[in-house]
Amino acid sequence: MSWTEPMQLVLPTLTYRRPDGRLDTTATASYAERAAATWAHLFILSGTTTGGHHATPAERAAVIDLWADTIGTDRLTACCWTRDDIDHAQRKNVIPMVAMLNLTDQAKALDFLSSLPRPAYLFSHPEYSPATFTPALATATARAGVLPAGAKVSKMPVDQIQELRASTGPEFTIWDGSPRHIAHSLTAGADGIVAAPLSHLPEPFPRQDITEVQHAIDTTQTHLDGLPTRDARTAALFHLAR
Repeated sequence: MSWTEPMQLVLPTLTYRRPDGRLDTTATASYAERAAATWAHLFILSGTTTGGHHATPAERAAVIDLWADTIGTDRLTACCWTRDDIDHAQRKNVIPMVAMLNLTDQAKALDFLSSLPRPAYLFSHPEYSPATFTPALATATARAGVLPAGAKVSKMPVDQIQELRASTGPEFTIWDGSPRHIAHSLTAGADGIVAAPLSHLPEPFPRQDITEVQHAIDTTQTHLDGLPTRDARTAALFHLAR
């Protein structure tokens, strides 16, 4: 079936490197052009899919520059791991997607959210912070008037996405970090999904049809699930992208 409402497909991007570890600008620019030719709504730069959390701020800045110069900034967000990342994204007119890192409780998380620039997106994942963007934190954030523009939420059950939607209101953008159950995510109130299994830009790229997109995701995800580590899964995506 097709979507009756607009659905946002968000793709974490791949960053190509030369054998010596330096950014491969030619390969990455070619990949960016291929990505831009798809109907994907948004591309996340320097996320965990491509190991962006292990790169240096200078490397992440170079990735922003390359993508902005290649396809413009309208469909970009940059995963930000440091204040330098945030500042550079803003200078390039790219909305930052700021990672919640090492926040031990809701009070610290609320302080962190209060410090974010406007506009900004949030990256919430329990692997990186004990305190995550729960419905309770979203309610507190909304009451304090510091709700960001949207959030990628990972490892959040579908029923909590429904609660998050109720806590944030209709203007807040929610992207489910799991693409394993697109229909349920959308029904619960998500605006879209983050589809790492499509980061290799399969050809042909699936059409805007829920069954076709879910099938394409599931096909790659089954392969990725058989691999032992995140690094191995990332390597598999690069191999598929060739």
